[in-house]
This record gives sequence, structure tokens and C-alpha cells, in this order.
Amino acid sequence: MQEFRRFVRGPVGKVLLAAIILPFIISGFYGYFTGGGDSVSVAEVDGNKIYRNYVTARTERLRQMLRQQSPGVSEAMLDAYVRPEMVLEGIINEQLTLSAANSADMAFSEVQAAAEIRSNQAFFENGKFSDEQFERLLRSQGMTPRGYLDGYRQDRLTQQYRFAFTGTDFALPGELAEQRRLGEQTRDLRYVQLSLADLESQFNATDEQVAQYYQDHQDQFMRPERYRISYLVLSPEQYEAQVDVSDDDIRAEYEARRSMAESRANGSKEVAHILIGTDERSADEALERAREVREAIEGGESFADAAKTYSDDPGSADNGGNLGMLAPGSLPEALDEALKSLSVGDVSEPVVSESGVHLLTVLREDKQTFPPLDEMREGLIADLKAARAQSMMMDALAQMEELVFEHGDLQTPAEQLGLKVETTDWVAVNDLPAELDSPKVREALNTPAVKEQGHNSDVLELDSGRYLAVHLEDRQEPEPLPLDQVADRIRDTLKGQQAREKALSLAEQARELAKEGKALDEIAALANARIEEQSEVHRGARQPAPMVVQQAFTLPWTREQGASEIQVADLPNGGWVAFQVTGVTDGGQEPLPESQQKQALLQLGEMEGERDFEQVMAFLRDTRDVTIHADELRAKPE
Repeated sequence: MQEFRRFVRGPVGKVLLAAIILPFIISGFYGYFTGGGDSVSVAEVDGNKIYRNYVTARTERLRQMLRQQSPGVSEAMLDAYVRPEMVLEGIINEQLTLSAANSADMAFSEVQAAAEIRSNQAFFENGKFSDEQFERLLRSQGMTPRGYLDGYRQDRLTQQYRFAFTGTDFALPGELAEQRRLGEQTRDLRYVQLSLADLESQFNATDEQVAQYYQDHQDQFMRPERYRISYLVLSPEQYEAQVDVSDDDIRAEYEARRSMAESRANGSKEVAHILIGTDERSADEALERAREVREAIEGGESFADAAKTYSDDPGSADNGGNLGMLAPGSLPEALDEALKSLSVGDVSEPVVSESGVHLLTVLREDKQTFPPLDEMREGLIADLKAARAQSMMMDALAQMEELVFEHGDLQTPAEQLGLKVETTDWVAVNDLPAELDSPKVREALNTPAVKEQGHNSDVLELDSGRYLAVHLEDRQEPEPLPLDQVADRIRDTLKGQQAREKALSLAEQARELAKEGKALDEIAALANARIEEQSEVHRGARQPAPMVVQQAFTLPWTREQGASEIQVADLPNGGWVAFQVTGVTDGGQEPLPESQQKQALLQLGEMEGERDFEQVMAFLRDTRDVTIHADELRAKPE
């Protein structure tokens, strides 16, 4: 079963990832992020323009997301794989899908969106939805609640449209049987492997050859330019010891926070609703039905039971219509206005919105109690010290920027700021110590003002709120490394070259023997290696080598033939493998348990759905008006 999964998720899966899935991962925050700046159009979809600043912002947001998920990812890798061109393709796919969803009359209401947002635990504090946490996270990403809500609805619409294809396809048992036959198939191999390491042991390099190589390739053995760097660091931690926090300060901060929390809590209500939709009935019919439901509730039926029976909102009906705790302004204006006059247990008159007709009730009002001062004291002290240290540091930062600009070294700025100048040993710019290891520092060290004219760098903002300025104290030009330091490396290089030349010659001879129909024994004698056998090799095997396994599964074989023709595959390290297939066992011999059979059919159906959706996207690209201005995308904003 595992080999079947590996097979269906192999080359086919990679194609699907590149063609469909990756662009929609990139576009998972459609409409949420807005960028300022230039308004140059880089593409148009059905007359709707996509602007360069939007693509740039989305690209940087994706890169930031990947940095957070994989802290070790290099900037070079991000530049290579997260490119504006790729992000633009994702945005175009989004707009095409959204347009197709609207044309298909798909809908996702604001009420549904609000309910799902309020169930997102990223916005929870103390086990419940927090308006403050919600707005704080949105502000940190340059979003507004309205923009986030609109973007969320658009995302869910595109998901609905996509799921109409990816979630509804299916596979037949016969298809699964054929996939299992191929995906779980194993092959038996006989092979001869020539190891480059074994060949290298047969060669040597004389001192004269090493010296000559050293002379001919001197540029490969240069010690890079090195520096002695002085630097000045500014951080909030340097000022925390200078901060005193009084009891009056602590109490004032406590009272301010309590007042803010209470003002936010007052007005928040746990709300339930019943939605009478207008998709299959007129507005008048919906109003009449809402009035009938309200009469049933007044007659003794509980609001929760009425919601389960009558509500057309699938997101809340089974939960008695509960939408969670809502602060004023969380719902569309008409609903929000109706809530203002409701007390706990009241049921509103029918309220009309673009989604249909609603009945609202308040389940409870938020009467949160604020923690006592003693419980918050340590946290308040830490926050006050950090805030004041940050303020002191920012004052010092303004001085620092002036001082490092005005003076020719860092000593005077350090004295006036009460800081200490640090100095490195001799270091190369690509091998800086940890406190200086930043692209910004390397860029500053390579500017003419710092490197050639001896000026201080500008003040650089680094990670964790640190600021730093650097100055080159001394400089060593590149120089050749002594021969005795690189002789062993050169000797290994020469032995490797000789071994690769020998391996290449032997590979050509092995191929000639294979063409002549010689047995594997003769090739083994040529390589001075033994014949090895490996049974039941599956498609994902790493031995004897991935490219050998890949080629082995392309070779024709019949039982009468006994063994396939001999193939010779070059290995990346310079060696090679001569091999032949001696047996094939089809997969799927044992029937799957019913649960695994269902799972495998579902998996195949999902793959077929992805292929269907790929064709839909290709059709939309062909039939809709899509124009890309590639030159504008590559151009830098003025």
C-alpha cells in the first residue's frame, strides 16, 4: 500500500503540484494584504487590473511565511523559488476561479464567514475569541476587519469552486487494481557497480604534479580578503537595568488596562441567529417564514431547536444558530443595529441582509472579571521596563545615527552613548561572527564609503530589535595560501581526475560489451568488481542507486526471456552501474482490507479530481481575457 501511495504521488503528483496546488498555496490570503506605492498594471483578467505593488507585497508575504515555518531557509533559495512571476500566476488563477464561482451563482455569506472567523483559535485568548487579539493580528499584517472578512469570503468561494471538481471525482476498482499492479510492482536486479573511491586508491599524484597544479590554478587557492571590524551595538537590554518602576506606575498601568478591557467587554454578546435564505424563495416569502418561526418561538419552541429545524445557515444551524461572542461592529450594519436593543433572551423582529432574513437572540452578555493586581504585577513590571527601555533606546538611536555620521570612528559615539566598542579578529566577509552575521552587515562592509573611504557605516537595524554600526579598522588583501596547506587537497583532486577518466573509459567499454550481447560476468571482470543481486526492488528504492532503479522500471522483461538487456547507468559521483532485470512481480496480489480499499479509491479519486481541475484552469485561461505585462513585472518601481 505504501508503494502504491509513493507511485501515485510520484511524477504525476509533482506535475499537479507545479500546475495547480502551489499557486493556490501562494494565494491563500487573497484580498487580505494591501500594498501601497506604484500603481503599474502587470496583468489584466477580464479587464480587472493586477498591480505590481500587490504582487510584490504578496511575494514578500509568502517569503515571510516560509521564513517563519523554516527558519533555516536561505535567501538564495527563496529568491530562486518564490518569484513574483510564480505569485502572479497564483493571483491570476484566483481571479479566474473567483469569476467562475460567481458565474456559477456560488455564495458564501458574511454571517457564515464571521462565524468561521470567530472559531479560528489564532484569534483566541483564554479559551475564547478575543476582539483585541483579532484586531492586533490584523494590524500587524496591514489588514482591516472589513478587508479580512471580504478576503475570507472570496477564499471560501474559490475553495467551493475547486472542491466541485477535486472533491467529487471517483475511481473504479478496476482502475485501482491496475494502479496497484504497477505501483506495488517489484523487480529483481543483477548488477555490477564501479566505485570511484575504489579507483582513486589505484592512483597517486607526485609532488611535482601537485606543485604544477598549484601554479596553474593559483586563483583556486587564495585566502579571501580579511578585515578587522569594530562595531557598536544598541539594544533595549542595555537600558533595562536603568529603568525603575514604582508602585504608582504599576497601579496606573493596571487601571488603564482594566478600563480598556471593561470598555471592550461591555457590549460584547453571545449571539445566535436563524437565517431564512432567499436562494429558493422570494424576499416576501422569506419574511413571512421568519415571522412564522418567531411565532413558534414565542409559543414555546426553543430558539436552538428552531434554528436546527428552520435555519438555512449550515455553519450554525446544528449548533442552535450560535455565532459565538460578537463585539459591536462584527456583523453587517442591519444585524448589528438590531442587536443593540436586545437583552438576553430577547428575539428580534425579522432583519433583512444580503444573505436573507434573520432572527437574532442574545444568549449572554460578556461580563468578564479582570484579574487582580497581584496576579498581574510581575507581567506589568516586565512590560513597563521593556517599554521604557525601548523608549530610552530609541532616544539613544537618534543620537547614534548623528554621531556615527559625524565622526570618523566609533570610539567617540560609544563614549557619548555610554557603550563599548567591540572589535573582531581577522575575518572574511563571508565568515563573520554570529553577532555580525547578517546580509545587511555584509552589504555595508562592501560599500565604497566603508570599504575604501574608511567611514562608519549607517546604523543598521538587525533582528530582535538590535541596531548596529560597523567600521573597518584594518584590511588584508587576498593572498595565496601556502602550498603545504593545500597540497593534500590538490593531491585528492588529481587522484579524482585520474579515477574519473579511467571510469569513463571503462564505462564506454562496458557499453560496447553490452551491445555485443556479452554476459554480465565479462563486464564484472572488466570493472574488477563482483556481481550483486537484489530482489524485490520497489520503485522508491535508493539502492543500488535511484537512477538505476528508475531505469530498471522502464526495461521490458518477459518470463521466457529470463533477463533483460544490460544497461549501463552513470552515477553522479563519476562511477557507474551495469545492470539487468531478472524478474518482475506485479503488485496487488493480495486483496486490500475494505477500509484500505476505500481509502485507496478515495486517494485515486482525489488525484483524478486534481487532473480535472487542471483542465478547468487551462480552459479558463484559454477562454477568458488574460494579459500579462512581463516587462512591467520585472521592472523596478521608480
